[in-house]
Amino acid sequence: MKIDFRNAFFDRLFFHAKKNKNIIILTADISAHSFAQFKKKIPSQLINVGITEQSMISLAAGLAMNKKKVFVFSMIPFLTMRSLEHIKIDICSHNLPVTLVGLGSGFSYDTDGHSAQATFDIGIMKNLPEMQIFNTSDSISTKNVCDELINIKSPAYIRLDKSQVSNIYPGSKKFTKGYNIIGDGKDIALITTGIMVSKCLELIKNKKLTNYKNKISVIDIHRLKPIQKNILNILHKFKKIIVIDENTFTGGLSSLFAEFSFMNNFQAQTHFIHINNKQNIFKYGNRQWLHKLYKIDNPSLIKKILKVVKN
Repeated sequence: MKIDFRNAFFDRLFFHAKKNKNIIILTADISAHSFAQFKKKIPSQLINVGITEQSMISLAAGLAMNKKKVFVFSMIPFLTMRSLEHIKIDICSHNLPVTLVGLGSGFSYDTDGHSAQATFDIGIMKNLPEMQIFNTSDSISTKNVCDELINIKSPAYIRLDKSQVSNIYPGSKKFTKGYNIIGDGKDIALITTGIMVSKCLELIKNKKLTNYKNKISVIDIHRLKPIQKNILNILHKFKKIIVIDENTFTGGLSSLFAEFSFMNNFQAQTHFIHINNKQNIFKYGNRQWLHKLYKIDNPSLIKKILKVVKN
């Protein structure tokens, strides 16, 4: 069964909010099916501030200063970019426990065009020193990260994909390291995050990669900042690393991992597959079409992976 990321997150948040009246959600006129139960059972803990993201951030800061655990919710571009100065000054400068819940990672809002897409927001948020960043790959990882965010006492940002995917993990799975390894391959690590985890798992089943199937593992990084240093104990075992990213190099997982590798003197052979550092403002199409345009569709990825593993 495919489950919507936003409903997985807010259903779990409702579970916590019922038991803790200090949990408050602010939304900038964007909704979720899960909000119906908030309105029915705990209406005072859900506030729609209207289309005023900057003011929402300042309101969240004030609530957090009064011992509230605040979650603010909007589409990623409006939440992270329109409100950046407010996030920097009102939330991060005071190191307040406010979580930004952004909807529409990567090309989620595909046909809505450039202004609604989010392919370099990670690069913007990572520059805020106090900000932690999360990006989940299915409903199980989303629920687990929600549990983690409840206890974080500093600024945090979670990116939620707008699509629905089948669960990758069993319901009993617990996430404690910030990443998870899928597969037993020891030669090649495909490092990725979010919706691209499902895509990578699909790729390694392709007949063109049959000879390498047992050599490849997929590493799902759901805590992008900070990347946990103990992941190096795992990565040192692989001969080649391929980072696959539905973001620009400077704006996504790619640059985060490159910086992490440099700072920790990790020198394994690493290759990066990502979208162009270019704003194609006139390119409209569905996600599949956009992946083909940016050469991160399945045939393009298989071709690039084969080129790496054969060399």
